[in-house]
Amino acid sequence: MNSLIRKVLLLFICFSLVLLSSCGFKDIDKRSFVIAIGIDLTENKEKPYKITLKMAIASGALKGGQGGEKYTYVTKESETLARAFRIMKTHVDKEMDFGHSSIIILGRSVIDKDLADVMDLLIRRRDIQMISWVGVGEPSAENVVKTEPASEMAGSLALSNFFSDNGVESAYIVSTFLFDLRRRMFEGGIDPILPIVRSDKKKTKLMVNESVIAPKSNNNITLSSNETKLYNLLANKANKIDVHVKKNKKSFTVALDKSKVKYKIITSPNSQPVIKMNIKTVGIIEESNESLSPSLLKKYSKLVNQKMKKDVLQLLSRLQNEKVDPLGFGLRYKATRLHTKDTYKEWKNIYPNVRFEVMVEVSIKSTGTIE
Repeated sequence: MNSLIRKVLLLFICFSLVLLSSCGFKDIDKRSFVIAIGIDLTENKEKPYKITLKMAIASGALKGGQGGEKYTYVTKESETLARAFRIMKTHVDKEMDFGHSSIIILGRSVIDKDLADVMDLLIRRRDIQMISWVGVGEPSAENVVKTEPASEMAGSLALSNFFSDNGVESAYIVSTFLFDLRRRMFEGGIDPILPIVRSDKKKTKLMVNESVIAPKSNNNITLSSNETKLYNLLANKANKIDVHVKKNKKSFTVALDKSKVKYKIITSPNSQPVIKMNIKTVGIIEESNESLSPSLLKKYSKLVNQKMKKDVLQLLSRLQNEKVDPLGFGLRYKATRLHTKDTYKEWKNIYPNVRFEVMVEVSIKSTGTIE
């Protein structure tokens, strides 16, 4: 009896195998790899969204090795983002694969008007990586995505070198992941900040040295190159920064290699709230318009202290006046206070009245010259 049951089960399994479909995996030559996504808003109310995809063309040679195009682009306007993605699939002869897409560029109009709706789709789609870098494209996301620098290799993406630690290392570049952008959008006490990526008219050059703060109120604030550098310093995201000091006829630039920033939020009854910030950094003099004496390093360090303190206070005051908080002071306040339903409301009332006290300790180790 047992042997009969086993035979029946074996026949059933064999019959079931016949009914199974083939594997759902597609061969690599049947897939088209999307390496960058650009999203803009149009002036057409019926089709407000414009998506641009940059796809790599499979090739065995480096860019320019055999000539010809190494990328293909698909652009589509639609009433919804989801429909645009579906229609764009009919524009190529291969299955679109978003697994290698590491860059998402948003047009400035998206940041100003419709960031929440765009983020909703990007977060919901399972094939878009949460570790993709997000930036703001100028003059448009389409222009930035279609830019091909001479140094860009076939199948790779120059944009990713700006934001990853494997490529460019600069204090002027802000890197923001998709998951971090979503967290900052919905978390009270910290505001999103995105890098601004600019392309030239010939679409052969990319520049990333400014940033934009996009708070929940859509009151977007653009930070200059120097303000972006200071933000990275205060957020402990930059070690290599430069400070230019000019005193009377003397002018020199200090390269700071190691920096560490700590701060405390002090709130006492019947007194003005204070944020005490301590900045410690070490560096050498990189450039000067006249000979500098190694015996006066403490004097030069004091001049750098004064310059950095002035610049940091200006940035913090501007952020406070604009009612934005990309550094997460509100998040720190919530984490260090007994949490109640009114904790964040308390911080919103405290932040406009906060006084900043900044202490800068710069240690210059060398004048950068040999006597």
